[in-house]
Amino acid sequence: MDLFGKITVITGANKGMGKAISKKLGEMGSTVYMICRNEKKGNDAINELKMQNPSLKLILKIADMGRPADILQVTQALYKELDHIDFLINNAAINLERSDTRINNLSINIFEETMNINVRGPFLLIQYLLPLLFKSNDARIINFSSGLGQLTVPRMGYYPAYSISKTTINAITKNLAHELKDAGIMVFSVDPGWVKTDMGGPEALLEIEEGIITPIYLVTEKKQNLQSGEFYKEKEILGW
Repeated sequence: MDLFGKITVITGANKGMGKAISKKLGEMGSTVYMICRNEKKGNDAINELKMQNPSLKLILKIADMGRPADILQVTQALYKELDHIDFLINNAAINLERSDTRINNLSINIFEETMNINVRGPFLLIQYLLPLLFKSNDARIINFSSGLGQLTVPRMGYYPAYSISKTTINAITKNLAHELKDAGIMVFSVDPGWVKTDMGGPEALLEIEEGIITPIYLVTEKKQNLQSGEFYKEKEILGW
């Protein structure tokens, strides 16, 4: 699919699935604004991708998604450079919990940091950037969730703070899609599966290239074939 002229903003873009999605959408012609927390790592990622393909249009922006002041600053910078945004991909997230963490022994500091980055960060970025998304003729918001965010299936595991944060992302997706149903902006949450990233670990079942299939699908598929507000995995709608 040709995405020439399309503008993508993606968080957590210097590694893992964020980096891979930036590369893929850039290869399709989109200009990609890669929001990263660490400037050096962000520059290293862009330099690596441009060495592989010098034609990629990749632009680094620095923001810690756990800091509201950073989010405001980076969105103000985007407003100075852009007249619209087509695709907003909220990929950045953390999981600081050990496998034996339960609600009864969950540190309040870990809970707050997880919610700040995984929920408040995407919420604020969406809120600040909606006016630029309204100016697109095919705007889409893709929020990264997880199977741990599902409520309607047997639990896949614990990690309570991370799990609660991803359930909340699904709720934000559902609410926002309802609010925007007449505005032409589609909103999705996505479970990429268990992917071999820093978070997923080396025992994960999927390679990064497999994990980005559904997010790329939600960006590129014809709107009439998609349902806003839903939770997708492997190009199919899941209950949550």
